Amino acid sequence: MNATRGLCCALLTIVASWIYVIGMIEDYPSWSWSIPVTLVYFIASGARMPCINWRKTMAQAKEKATNTAHVSEAIELDTPIVRGEQTIDSISVRKPTAGELRGVNLSDVLQLQTDAIMKLIPRLSVPSLTDHEARQMDPADLVQLGGEIAGFLVSKRVKGEAA
Repeated sequence: MNATRGLCCALLTIVASWIYVIGMIEDYPSWSWSIPVTLVYFIASGARMPCINWRKTMAQAKEKATNTAHVSEAIELDTPIVRGEQTIDSISVRKPTAGELRGVNLSDVLQLQTDAIMKLIPRLSVPSLTDHEARQMDPADLVQLGGEIAGFLVSKRVKGEAA
């Protein structure tokens, strides 16, 4: 390993000096030779270049996203939704992010305005519903889901929960 490190340092030193000389002739920016010099320093000192395990990192991000997502209890529907062969008897609602609330007036959501609730249900429902399915919902189910969504918009202090 030390022989390889020494060879790399020697080559990078030659490259750095070559870039320096060519830079003076061709008027390269003064910082251009510093890149190989920095690499020589890292290799000579035995410092390891950072290596990222992307699969592990992505798995951790997905796990973190599922752990931090607040999901309501399953809401039993009075009128189940039929999607082909599948029947949806219950729906959960995720806590919305700021981006998912775009284009919706928050006061309308808190007042359970039908248009605002129907716009948010496809974005927040688990399993995800289509716009058409949200428009065809039983009004009682729509109010239940709207109440859950509105509950996410109220702060813990207003709800009386411990912060």
